[in-house]
Amino acid sequence: MKHEERITFLKNNFSFDEFRPGQEEVITALQRGQDTLAVLPTGSGKTLIYQYYGLLTRQKVLIVSPLISLMQDQVSRLQAMGSRQVVAITSMLSYGEKQFILSHLSLYNYIYLSPEMLAQPEVIRALKTAKIGLLVIDEAHCVSEWGSDFRPEYLSIKDVIKTLNHPVTLMLSATADEETRTDILAKLNLQIDAVYQVVESVNRSNIFLTGQNFENVKAKDQQLIKIVKQLNGAGIIYFSSKKQAEVITDLLNKKTDKKILAYHADLDADQRLTIQQQFMQNQVDVVCATSAFGMGIDKDNIRYVVHYHLPGNLQNYVQEIGRAGRDGQPSLAILLYAPGDEYIQVSLNSHSVIDSNIIDYYWRHPQPDNESEQAQLLTYYWRHDYEVKKVQQIFKQREFTRQNELQQMLNYVFTRTCRRQFILNYFDEQSVNNNIQDFCCDKDEGQLAWQEFNKRWLKPTKANTSQTQWRTILHQLFLVKN
Repeated sequence: MKHEERITFLKNNFSFDEFRPGQEEVITALQRGQDTLAVLPTGSGKTLIYQYYGLLTRQKVLIVSPLISLMQDQVSRLQAMGSRQVVAITSMLSYGEKQFILSHLSLYNYIYLSPEMLAQPEVIRALKTAKIGLLVIDEAHCVSEWGSDFRPEYLSIKDVIKTLNHPVTLMLSATADEETRTDILAKLNLQIDAVYQVVESVNRSNIFLTGQNFENVKAKDQQLIKIVKQLNGAGIIYFSSKKQAEVITDLLNKKTDKKILAYHADLDADQRLTIQQQFMQNQVDVVCATSAFGMGIDKDNIRYVVHYHLPGNLQNYVQEIGRAGRDGQPSLAILLYAPGDEYIQVSLNSHSVIDSNIIDYYWRHPQPDNESEQAQLLTYYWRHDYEVKKVQQIFKQREFTRQNELQQMLNYVFTRTCRRQFILNYFDEQSVNNNIQDFCCDKDEGQLAWQEFNKRWLKPTKANTSQTQWRTILHQLFLVKN
């Protein structure tokens, strides 16, 4: 199929005049029958790739997705485009609904499910009869990040690939450095040399990178109030603590005139879906969220992303700030730090690391009926005949990796050099290629003038403030020449 023919198909079926960077290259590789790992930045149209391929080849597409909200969002989008042959097999289905879908998979061209659902024998049996033409692993970095110590069913995807007679496999992610990409392929039992890789730059040149260090949490809270008061447009504030997300939501609702809601795992599925829909429809200004919020959000006009707490690593950070400015307009990524913030991540990491003595005890006294999260995690390895020393090694390595990742995140907080270049170096990219001159970071031409920032945070009167205006305001209000 020639380039002109692909463009014509794109226009006729998706109403786009051209492909975004990386899209056509990935589609071409899939048409050649090559397993493909594609790392394309947030907002680059990864979903279109498998929608295009499925429509072009008339083959069934199976999409493994980490979140129900993400699946529901994609199903809704496909249905809005006119496709009725799409379904998500989730835990929200009744027994009868699930059985009907599994008995009638021939009716569907796009099938979404989670790794946990994919691990169920009855689901695998149904899929074996469905003749899957393309297996998509969405948010593929989760195979590396979660597979070992959080959602081990990701480790079973390699067995599914084999069971389904190895359909063409597409792995999609917005961020994955070379080490992560290698780990993804290893855990899926795919040979590096046999997988075609398309890796676009993680650089989002329309996002201004900035951060501020505070003496204490009270000072951080006061600054956050000023930011939310004076910034127009939609925003997301990320937290590592569900409780703190609720506390700050209450604080901001009292201190500002914005409508702000909290989003975290303790809310039920209906509540989370309602908040997402309100945010998408501009009925909510700001969402105070844990990291679960965002994967299912494709909102073009998010103007700023604030991190109240440190993310666990730079990959997550880049993923999350990438939800700003999908319309290509200038946006802000703001990281707020107070001494001790890193210990929240240390505590979270410690919960996912299981001591070698506990692992050894479990192998001598298995507890497959124990419903605790830790026991269920060990049960997975025990049932899949892992040796105890191998499991101990897995958790030791994961602990070491997370410590290093957190240290890199702290290095970013305290860097004295260009923040954008710091991120690009981390992802093995050599230099900044910024399309918006001078729209970079608070380290690019000097320290951010935070006193002036406190007094006169950008508050454009029009939603379509031009890039030139943004640059001028940033220089006037935020930057102090050395």
